[in-house]
Amino acid sequence: MHREVEIGRTVLGRPIMAIHFEPPSYARPRPPAVLFGAIHGDEPLGAHCLARLCEDLLERPPGRDTWIIPALNPDGLAAGTKNNANDIDLDRNFAASNWVPEHRPGYRPGAAAESEPETQALSALIKRIGARRFVAVHSPYRLLAWEGRGRALAEAMAEHNGYEVKADRGYPTPGSFNSKYGRDGNLEVVTLEIPFLEEDEAWAQNRAGLRYAVDLPT
Repeated sequence: MHREVEIGRTVLGRPIMAIHFEPPSYARPRPPAVLFGAIHGDEPLGAHCLARLCEDLLERPPGRDTWIIPALNPDGLAAGTKNNANDIDLDRNFAASNWVPEHRPGYRPGAAAESEPETQALSALIKRIGARRFVAVHSPYRLLAWEGRGRALAEAMAEHNGYEVKADRGYPTPGSFNSKYGRDGNLEVVTLEIPFLEEDEAWAQNRAGLRYAVDLPT
């Protein structure tokens, strides 16, 4: 069973859509998983691969309660820009303990933590459903980075796509999703970085790993 849920609206009023998939009745209860892409609008492969994953899950449901947000930043995706319509880097806007107002060029964190409607929508969903497993899909590296309790999941996904596994993305990420939910929350957080490939190739490389993240027996 699945349903589309509007979890919020962007700065420009576009709906932020999540697709909720329920597992089969025989599946052992597990905390929900949330997968999201295009938090940066100039990284469209995440949105593409998660849309393809949704099609896959229509044919064979996941093994756990699963929420997929193909595009967290629809305004940026439509414009081809990294940041949202307020020119805020949403992955520096989360209320993590390391959020700071200072920033490098292109990484504006907002006037305050979780000032942006897109960030608010994702945070509210996570709080409401009690999710504990997260996969954020980015580009352009060939990498699986983990925070919190995400190491085993990252390593298992890497067995399917052959990507490098690291404890973090290798550079400071104040106010990031990973900082709030992985470092601060000690939850299961994985960042899947997909290199800039043709859409079909990106999906072929990552289909099995993304399915693993939402399937049994994990």
